[in-house]
Amino acid sequence: MKEFGKMKALNDVSLDIYQGDVVCIIGPSGSGKSTFLRCLNLLEMPTSGEVYFEGVNITNKKVDINKHRQKMGMVFQLFHLFPHMTIMKNLTLAPMKLLGVSEEEAKAEAMRLLKRVDLADRADAYPDQLSGGQKQRIAIVRALCMKPDVMLFDEPTSALDPEMVGEVLSVMRELASEQMTMVVVTHEMGFAKEVASKVIFMADGTIVETGTPREIFEMPTSDRLKSFLSKVL
Repeated sequence: MKEFGKMKALNDVSLDIYQGDVVCIIGPSGSGKSTFLRCLNLLEMPTSGEVYFEGVNITNKKVDINKHRQKMGMVFQLFHLFPHMTIMKNLTLAPMKLLGVSEEEAKAEAMRLLKRVDLADRADAYPDQLSGGQKQRIAIVRALCMKPDVMLFDEPTSALDPEMVGEVLSVMRELASEQMTMVVVTHEMGFAKEVASKVIFMADGTIVETGTPREIFEMPTSDRLKSFLSKVL
């Protein structure tokens, strides 16, 4: 459960996510999707309940949450790149500071990933010299530089112009094809249909339905999901 004052943002939410899963969370605005995602790495602390990650109860106050967060890549709506640093510096700072990786090794890994997303020529640029789609691809690369076990995406395309959405989803599709464990809050129904192994429909702070893309999009059982799909498909 997650409460903000007297408002219940999440109520009796329970979900198992396994290695290699691509979980897409869909639902109307205000349904608790982003709050749930942020509870997974304790950017929001649950009011009650527990979160287990790789067998460890990370809601236990004795646990070093920063150590476990290093294994969870997080990609936000608005990129959160350091504007005064070059792209290369943005990518190498955390691996060097937190993982103790040498500058040479960090730069080599960053350049490998930049080539993968077709942005190797932007290594010495600054964030304000990039398009929104390029910034989001860099944000994904920054998370991957930490070699995470799971990637969390909080509506990664919602702040982008429509023509830039495809280039970001393409990178995410590639990650999914490589069995990266991913949890994605998204409004991109086509992406959820194509890539997800499991789709979660949330409304009013609860999980209303869980199923495969076919079950959720072609065989919805709840009136709430049927109503939602009638408006977005």
